[in-house]
Amino acid sequence: MPSTEKMKRLFERHFSKIVSAGIVGSVPLLQIGVVYRLLWVPEKRPVNKRVCRCSCFDTIFKGTYENGGIVRYKHLYFNVTFQTLVIWITLLASIIVTYETLSRLLGLFRKKKIRWRMFILFVANLYPNYFSLWAFLNYINDGFYEYFMHQIFFTTTELFSTWNIVRMCSAEADVEAWRIKTIVAIGCMHIVIGGVDQFFEQLILWKGDTSQQMRSLLLVALDVLHVVLPLKELAIIRNSALKSCLTRREMGEIFICILFGFIVGNSIFKDA
Repeated sequence: MPSTEKMKRLFERHFSKIVSAGIVGSVPLLQIGVVYRLLWVPEKRPVNKRVCRCSCFDTIFKGTYENGGIVRYKHLYFNVTFQTLVIWITLLASIIVTYETLSRLLGLFRKKKIRWRMFILFVANLYPNYFSLWAFLNYINDGFYEYFMHQIFFTTTELFSTWNIVRMCSAEADVEAWRIKTIVAIGCMHIVIGGVDQFFEQLILWKGDTSQQMRSLLLVALDVLHVVLPLKELAIIRNSALKSCLTRREMGEIFICILFGFIVGNSIFKDA
């Protein structure tokens, strides 16, 4: 039927956008509805909507329909504060950037112009970036700022690494040495700082609960991937072995970046 063919062509034309929107929209369902509710804390009781009352809701966004005090159950509460504005802007920016990036990369994938090692790194970066976003939002929402700068450090470096990865995901883009060195340096920096911070305690001494240990193990594995895959890509471009793809000067530059990041990171953690 003509209408069916038209819908098919429309879907093919906007395939990347549709899939990107589906991925972005399904994240809360998978995280909170499946991982949290069914796997992590399945023993939590459902809320009794008939008797539930809240006295911490300023009701400003309800206008004249409801006043402050003891209010009945709502599916969504939010107070009109500066912190709420920060959360809203951060969420909105994250959704837009994620959607646009996925659309671009899926477009490259359909055109068979994807650089696979960089694309794998991008996929590997989704969890660390989402973890950073979730931690950042929870710190603001809870008013818990003890580890705020700690998280800002990891989030900023992770985003910079991801930006460089995305820039090289197209097979037509140049593999620039400074981008490779940046990704490798940040990966090493996270391994070293994380080892001093919490990875040693959770993975070597095996302290903490299972979810913390699995999270730390996954983050370390992803950081190692961010060292190996970029160097492999550089080795192919330079037609050399993996262990000799960097010059001594480049290794020195990476070492200086790691050392600088370690000093800055440690100073932040001491203040936290």
